[in-house]
This record gives sequence, C-alpha cells and structure tokens, in this order.
Amino acid sequence: MNKALDIIKRIAGTLMLPVIMFVVMKVLCNANGKKFLENMAMWKVLIPDVAVSVACAMGIGLQFKNGRFDFSGGSIMLVSAIVAGSIARDAGTGSPLLFCVIAVALCVLLSVGVSLVYVYGRLPIMIATIGMALLYESITPLIFGGGGVNLVSVKFIKQLSAYPTVLIPFACAVLVYAVYNYLSTTGKQSLLLAKNQQAAVNIGVNENKNVILSYVYSGLIFGFATIIWASLGKRDASFSSLSTVGELFSNILPVFVGLYIGAFCGDTIGIIMGSLAICMMKTGLTMVFKAELGGAISTAMMGLFVFLVNLVAGQSGNLKKLVGKMLVRHNPIKA
Repeated sequence: MNKALDIIKRIAGTLMLPVIMFVVMKVLCNANGKKFLENMAMWKVLIPDVAVSVACAMGIGLQFKNGRFDFSGGSIMLVSAIVAGSIARDAGTGSPLLFCVIAVALCVLLSVGVSLVYVYGRLPIMIATIGMALLYESITPLIFGGGGVNLVSVKFIKQLSAYPTVLIPFACAVLVYAVYNYLSTTGKQSLLLAKNQQAAVNIGVNENKNVILSYVYSGLIFGFATIIWASLGKRDASFSSLSTVGELFSNILPVFVGLYIGAFCGDTIGIIMGSLAICMMKTGLTMVFKAELGGAISTAMMGLFVFLVNLVAGQSGNLKKLVGKMLVRHNPIKA
C-alpha cells in the first residue's frame, strides 16, 4: 500500500506543473476566443520548441549541476549552425546527415576548447566562458560573408525541426544527458567533485580530465540542440557582445524547475516536464496578447516563476510546519 501511494505521489509531482499550466493557459485562451492545443496539429507546432528548449536546458544543466555557470553555449551553437548549415546548403546533397555530423562535431570541438582554456588557463569559470563566448561571437561576422545562415527554405535540413523527425535529435540529447548522469564514470565523478572537491581529488579523481570529458558530453548535447535550433529560423551573426548569452539562457528556467521536479522523477524527466510547462506558458501568452506584449509578459512571468519556485523550495520546511499547525485539531483541555 505504501509503495502504491509513493508511486502515485511521484507521478502526481511529476505531472502537476505541466497539467496546471495547460489548464491555466487553456482557460485564458478560451476566455479570449483562442484555441489552445486542441488538436494534434497544434501540438506538432509546439513539440519542436519543447525539443530545442529541453536540449539547451540539458546542455546548461549538465555544467550547472557540477557548479559551473557556463556562458559559452549560445556562441558555440551559433558558430556551429552557421558553419554546418552553410556547408550542407552549398553542398546540395539533399541529405541532412552532413549537416548533423558537422554541427555535432563542431559543438564538441568548440566545447572542448572552452574546457582547455578553463583548465589550463586557471581562470574562474565565469571569466573563461565569457571570454570564449566573446571570441566565438567575434568569429560569426567573419565567416560566410557575415550573413549568418537561413535554412528555412532548405527542405532537407528544415525537416529536422518538423514533427516527427525532430524527435530524433531530441531523443539523442536526452540519451546523452541520461548516460552522463546515471551510467558514466565521468558523471559520477563530477557529482563527487561538486559535493566535495578536495575529498574527490584525494580518492584519485582527476579533476582536469573530468572537466574536459564533461564538456565533451555537453558539446554533444549542444550539437543536437543546434540541429533543431538552426533549422527553426534565420540565425544572424553576432554583432553585439554576449548577444548569444541571453538567447541560450532563456532556457535556464527549465533547469531550475527540472531540478525541483527531479525530486519526484529524476532531473532528466524533470527538465522535460519543466520545458513543456514553460513552452505552454509562452505559447498561451503570445496567442492571447500581441507578439511583443506576449513576449514581455512571458519574460515577467518567468522571472516571477523563478522567484516563487526558489521561495517554495527554500521555505518548504517552514511551509510544511505552518500547514501542519493549521491542520492539527486542538482538543480542549479537560479540567
């Protein structure tokens, strides 16, 4: 009986946020005469957004769990998208395989470059990753005429961001993240380093090797994210400093949400559920309001959401005590 209740509790905790968000957005849209995810066609439009959000969140989350706040992921994806997209488009093979291989390989190579600067440069992680982000961004206006890349009209690449093909790079990103967390020695050693760096080094963990291998895994994830992201729309070269950071870190909220939901289902599924909820919120708000206003309200709501999630997580013990006191029946003292 206790086991059954525990399973129900875990399922409810895992699905609670997406279900609540779906109900709220559906009520809001219907009240304004809009349809919200009422048929499979609408879900097919949403799924690519969820897929790229999950992949980006997992790329960020892999380093975040290890105590590294990495700002270089967006610039890595942009460089890889421009190079891989331009080469595959100009080659005209009609096969997306060339684009996928170049995108993933470049993301891994550029991620390893970041790790080498961090490890052997002996710089703080924020300085190292911001510096590499600036370097990679400065490359984008210099390659392929500085025009970025537009793959919307390239059918054999565009299909990679359409349902159901989009599920392939999405599944690959989730698989890499799960393997790193649950099966790889690198992931387990990273967890030891994050909890107690000195103790992990004392028992023989090679920190430098671990960091480089961790960036190989995050590079693979960013590579699969690039496959989807690059084919969703036009990607312009970066002409302003750290412009790629904001776009990538718009997907950091699912990381926070996923780590909290992960108490019920593990952070792999937690990030997927968090990304689904956030994408439903963005879709609902942009349908009800004008595009610019919907985006602004969505950003404000995400900020408020982060605050509330952190508040509930940080004060969960006090909230439980308060609810417990409210629910306890106070029997009168008999003389």
